[in-house]
Order: sequence, then C-alpha cells, then structure tokens
Amino acid sequence: MDEQKWIMHILAGDTQSFSCLVAKYEKMAYTIAFRILENREEAEEAVQDAFVKMYRALPDFQFESKFSTWFYRIVYRTALSALRQQRNFADYEEAGATDLTMAEMDAASSILEREDRKEIISGVLKKLPADESLLLTLYYLEECSVDEIRQITDLTASNVKIKLFRGRKHFYETLQKMMKQEVSDLL
Repeated sequence: MDEQKWIMHILAGDTQSFSCLVAKYEKMAYTIAFRILENREEAEEAVQDAFVKMYRALPDFQFESKFSTWFYRIVYRTALSALRQQRNFADYEEAGATDLTMAEMDAASSILEREDRKEIISGVLKKLPADESLLLTLYYLEECSVDEIRQITDLTASNVKIKLFRGRKHFYETLQKMMKQEVSDLL
C-alpha cells in the first residue's frame, strides 16, 4: 500500500495503517534525532513526539512534497527543540580541513569496501559534528536530494552543498585517522 492510501486510512481511523507508517519511518527518524541529540533516550523521546505531531498534522498534509521529507522535517525540528530545551545547543566551529589527494581518497574508499563497512561508517559518523553527520546520513544513506534536505533543515541549497562538501572532507579525514590508529595498534 502506498503512503497516500495509508494516510487516507489513518484519517479514517485505521490504526493498523498508522503502525505501518511508523514501522517504515521509525529507523530513519531515530537516526536523525540521534544525530542531533547524541543521546539514545532523548532521541527515542523526540521520535515519539515527532510521530504524535505528525499524526496530529496529517489532515493538513497536502502531498506537495514527499511524505518522508515532510515527516523528517518534523523529526528534525522536534529534535532541535529538545536540544534547545536542554540548553546544550553549541555552535560548531568552522573546521580547517585540508584538501585530500586522490590517492588518499582512493585508499579511504578501498577500506570501505570491506565487509564491516557499515560499522566503520557508523563509527566515523559518530565522530563528526552532528550537523555534518545528519546531512551525510540524509544524502547518502536515505538518498534525499539537496532540495529535500533543504526542506527538512531550512538551510539554503548552497548551504546544504557546502556542509555536504565539508562533511565529506571531514568524513575522509576522520576515516583516515581511524585507520592509521588501527594500523598502529596492530603494530
């Protein structure tokens, strides 16, 4: 069943369809919230709040954008609100990332081809600033377009592109450091 039918059924009072919608989006919603809040319990609470907000706002959803984009925006804003309430909101400093050579990028890419690449990717994403980690997750893992990310985060398209560029550079640098540390630990 497609999302539009699920939503029509939910609006008609079918809780089973709401369960299907939750099952489809809860993992990515949690990922977004966790990347912002960096705390499992707080992320779970933010996701629950976001699902409640989504349920209440469903009658107003007009299908002008993808449902996932609309819902992830709710999750994003809910998580940011939770972060502000904790008074832990901190500005991320501009990083002075250096340009990587093609050989370094190729070396990092070859490491990712190993069986445990998901674990490595997850470990690297955890070490990045939350905003970069979130954007890389949305773009590469959730395959959201720049425009969809713009709608979710309220950033400009050029700001999304700049942050993705910086995030990729930081990702490769962090991956390189992790692999160098792993090699030195082996020796």
